[in-house]
Amino acid sequence: MSRRAVIVVLDGLGVGATPDAGPDELSRNTLGHIAERVGLHLPVLASLGLGRVAGGALADVAAPRAAFGRVSPVHPGADTYMGHQELMGGGFSLVEFLLLEELAPTVTEALTAAGHHVEPLIPGQSMLLVDGVAVVHDNVEARARLNVNVTASLDDVTFDALSEIGQVVRRAIRVSRVIVVGSRGYTVEDIRKHIVHRGGGQIGVDTPGLGVYNEHYQVRHLGLDFPVERQLPTRMREAGGDVVLLGKAADVVRCEGAVAENLVATAEVFDAAVRHLDAMEHGLIVANVQETDLAGHEEDPDRYARVLATVDTRLTDLIDRMGADDCLFITADHGNDPTSGSSRHTREYVPLLAYGPSLAPVDLGVRATLADVGATVADLFGVLPLESGTSFAKELLCSST
Repeated sequence: MSRRAVIVVLDGLGVGATPDAGPDELSRNTLGHIAERVGLHLPVLASLGLGRVAGGALADVAAPRAAFGRVSPVHPGADTYMGHQELMGGGFSLVEFLLLEELAPTVTEALTAAGHHVEPLIPGQSMLLVDGVAVVHDNVEARARLNVNVTASLDDVTFDALSEIGQVVRRAIRVSRVIVVGSRGYTVEDIRKHIVHRGGGQIGVDTPGLGVYNEHYQVRHLGLDFPVERQLPTRMREAGGDVVLLGKAADVVRCEGAVAENLVATAEVFDAAVRHLDAMEHGLIVANVQETDLAGHEEDPDRYARVLATVDTRLTDLIDRMGADDCLFITADHGNDPTSGSSRHTREYVPLLAYGPSLAPVDLGVRATLADVGATVADLFGVLPLESGTSFAKELLCSST
């Protein structure tokens, strides 16, 4: 039985469009197009077997150190919050898929009852201006009807006050996520100048174009309260294990009693993962690398490649600490091709690597859902089954004997 498991989620790292991708997504390949545009040197990931699933983006080593495969996410669209719920083994029955134009009366009523002033940002459009500083709008970096954003300049409002507005919106509606976004260096007038129409009523703010992703960037991902009783982190806690949630996972994964550190910088995420792994005797670490996704939103393949290089270097710190019964899983939640001409998430297969001294480096093929990862960790630890997912623990263990 594994004593410690680390799941590293490389946010937005796709390896080619899934068959159910939209017509405008069929040519997307996040990793492949970065390799074509700027080149990639990722020796650690290549040694683990990423080249076997990357379609020529990386060298294919003769004998990978890890089990390797691809996963086709089943959650609707391509969304971080939904992807993490799927990965942790939870279902999606509570989610409503609605545009803000359908939600605006409910949101306005809730904000007004909480003492806020609400008016249209632009007459005749769905976006709402709250207290003259915060804009509630459709998220336009994922498919329509998944998420609602609350955006403001931290020159005009504190992040705590902005988050309070976001919490009111979150309690009022049942979309997948309410994303609270703040930074400095722009005004409400600048926000108005960066409105984009995605079609079909989806209207929102071009966050990368606005310049939000700078050193002042702050974000909170307020996910819908899924029933977490049959998700991996809660199962692990119930069985007496420690649970640590790092990076965006601290926001989008819910587990009572877990240690949560909401970090953005990739180096800080790995610093925290190493620190907690050193202190942990038995349990689970889920670490989300967000800067890959941010580079995709910024349509910046050079930055994306630099972040991947940092990940590649820092993975050694985790691998070197793996005990005989420990395991490391590396995967993603969706794609975000920075060469696509759009800042939106892309519906792609995502890579899957499973490493451990006692695990066999087998070909895992194409898994039908991210929930298989959570189910496998649960199986390795001997905890109760999750809501969904099929374990591939037998392939990892039986072939290693």
